[in-house]
Amino acid sequence: MKKITEVIRGIQYSLQFQYLRTGATKNGWRMGPDLYAKCPQCGYYMSLDPVQNESCPCGNLTKDSDYGRFGARTGDESIKIYQKKK
Repeated sequence: MKKITEVIRGIQYSLQFQYLRTGATKNGWRMGPDLYAKCPQCGYYMSLDPVQNESCPCGNLTKDSDYGRFGARTGDESIKIYQKKK
């Protein structure tokens, strides 16, 4: 039952978000309240709002807005970036 719930949740998220790219741009990470990073381990969609500090449930993704840090233990190239659909 848990697997079915995870699949349904994944479909719901895919309907809300549009995939943009994997990893940072050549100029680094772009932040904004309409952008989200998806954790490659737990599938959590983390807001890239630059004024919020946050970590995903598994601790792989972390965003420290106070010090301007963002990344994943699995490496920047593992982070998929999405934009919330309007």
